[in-house]
Amino acid sequence: MKIVFGKGVLQGPISGADEILTANATQLQQAGHTVSVLLMYPHTLSDQYYLRLREAGVSVASVASPGMRHSLNAGRRLARRLLEIFPASQNILRQRAQKIATGIASRYYDQCYSYFKEACPDLVHIITPDPSAMVMIRAAHAASIPVLYQEVGTPFHPPGYEPYYEQFATVLPLCAEVTALSPQLARECREKLPTANISVLPILIDEEFNRAATNGRPYRNGNVTFGFAARLEHLKGPLALIDAFASAQQKFGDIKLRIAGDGSLKQKVIARVKTHRVARQCEFAEIYTLNKQKIAFMQSLDVFVLPSLTEGTPNGIIEAMAHGLPIISTTVGGVPDLVTDETGILVPPGDTEALARAMSRLAEDPHLRARMGHAARERYEKLFNPALVLTLMLDTYRRVAGRNGNHAPQTSPNGDGLLHPWANKGMRAAAMRDE
Repeated sequence: MKIVFGKGVLQGPISGADEILTANATQLQQAGHTVSVLLMYPHTLSDQYYLRLREAGVSVASVASPGMRHSLNAGRRLARRLLEIFPASQNILRQRAQKIATGIASRYYDQCYSYFKEACPDLVHIITPDPSAMVMIRAAHAASIPVLYQEVGTPFHPPGYEPYYEQFATVLPLCAEVTALSPQLARECREKLPTANISVLPILIDEEFNRAATNGRPYRNGNVTFGFAARLEHLKGPLALIDAFASAQQKFGDIKLRIAGDGSLKQKVIARVKTHRVARQCEFAEIYTLNKQKIAFMQSLDVFVLPSLTEGTPNGIIEAMAHGLPIISTTVGGVPDLVTDETGILVPPGDTEALARAMSRLAEDPHLRARMGHAARERYEKLFNPALVLTLMLDTYRRVAGRNGNHAPQTSPNGDGLLHPWANKGMRAAAMRDE
């Protein structure tokens, strides 16, 4: 098949949406399909996702000039600064920023249309709900190319950005199908996007990472190390994590915390660590941009913790499961589809005391950690085996492109002959609605 992925910009150094796009594109290319990526705004030549795409032989094009990318980045920095200075004016500032971003993206409709017409792909796969994606969806539809939109989070989230999604939802009727990352997220999509045709398409893990994770993780005696890998932003819950860790550390003096990430809260996180006097027990790891760095980080942990206030399906949790790590996370988004009572502990978002109890429970029980870690790896194989997910992805593509009619979905060619457990989860509900 011939597939074009569309996105506004590569947002590295660590971006869940960029990781999804890159893993999808590279593995499809390696499987013999023709894949290209169209960006609204240019990437930097050192961007890790661009380098991975280039190494895999995936063509990457953009329609705007490098100068426009620099202007947008400067605008984002100014907007963040204004939000910090005038928090009461956030709605006005966001409305203004939305209007500007929409106006700029609309200038490139003709270029997107021409690109799709010339490329003539079987379908266009769009990721992230922003003004750039809106323009690409309209252009692809006008070029008579079927469009698949992949929702990597939850519609109308995060809080405060509902107007952005309300605007974006106006183009969803132009999409042949909308995919969510898990059954729970598909249910939320159907509630908020009742007219959309919803299916489930899980995250496809990078094959290089998958091979390394399969080799296992050395279990260590002694100190228990908790790990957090995400943006250091409010919605990821890093301050609650520090508070909970400090509480657990009072009971178990030999526990440690490793943090990989960067963001607007980094200095506050560092200050909170000092306030709780746990600086010697906390380590800030480098932001990893390579698979080998990510693998080394995961292999240094005993438990993975992600106390987010809102989520889609976090790459970090899936990567930790691949390494056989027990998970502590929150009951938000698609997380409950990943983390069960067998694989980890879920706590209410924002509940620092519950988070501290969960960390204490796993700190004191090595047998529980081992049992949950083993179950997490088994669940990873069941849900995120790359061969199984790739087969489901191609079934989805054929359906969207109108190539498979009413044919039954295929099974994994080198798996166990079974369908993906989430296959048809969304489409079954769609069929019931149509009836």
